[in-house]
Amino acid sequence: MKGFPQNLILALALIASTYAAGMSGVGFAASSVNCDRTSASTQVIENLYGKNNSIAFSGDEEASKLMQNFIYNDVNKQSRLTLAQQELITLVVLAASSTTQDIPLHVQAAIKAGATPEEIRETILQTTPYIGIAKARPALIAMQKGFKKAGVKLPLSDAATVTDSTRYDNGLKVQKQIFGAEHIDRGTSNTPADAKFIREFLAANCFGDYYTRKVLDLKQREMITFIALASLGGCDSQLRSHVGANISVGNSRQDLLNTLTVMLPYIGYPRTLNTLSAINAVAPAK
Repeated sequence: MKGFPQNLILALALIASTYAAGMSGVGFAASSVNCDRTSASTQVIENLYGKNNSIAFSGDEEASKLMQNFIYNDVNKQSRLTLAQQELITLVVLAASSTTQDIPLHVQAAIKAGATPEEIRETILQTTPYIGIAKARPALIAMQKGFKKAGVKLPLSDAATVTDSTRYDNGLKVQKQIFGAEHIDRGTSNTPADAKFIREFLAANCFGDYYTRKVLDLKQREMITFIALASLGGCDSQLRSHVGANISVGNSRQDLLNTLTVMLPYIGYPRTLNTLSAINAVAPAK
């Protein structure tokens, strides 16, 4: 190259070769990341469901890999939750979404990850007053199938703490503990006389029959309610109310975000973003 000093030519050649090697390295690194995502997700799947599992669906390996890598690598790492917690969250989403065919597999996985049968039963049962008996009953039947496959001895012990004579008073007490006595009393007084029975049902059934049960505490039960409402969609007012209830009983904004992260692949981005809006409105980032 005429007119250029020899040392400058050598320097330019060195820079060019280093850049080329660097670009090659970038490509290799990206490939390694993709490979690592698949390896990591496969390891989690095998730990939870065994090597011969039905997580993947036959006939479309590419689609299966897209979903599995996102759930069992990306989400698993981002959520900061244990595998047992993630499986319990998934069971609530499946119940609320009427996806009962997947419940037995996730029941077995939850047990393998360390959740107790009692925790699983109470988790799904807690969804009942929010998703309705029409969805909760098939979910509980599917749960029993999972228990049988996992070798769980049935029936499980009763977990009720109220009687017919105490369910209303105890339920109302829990309701006021979560939302505040003034808020509950105002809601009751503002309810027309011909609809007050619904407020009574709410105290006795929703909070008396379910929130007072053993095994799970109020923080866990309120989080389950949050998951169920977010999964259902179209419950914006109730969702915001129970975001506030979660904060009231001791769950944090980060707890809600961790839970929402696990839910995201199953409920999709529209409901995830709506839920995020509810969180931001009630418990904004500091």
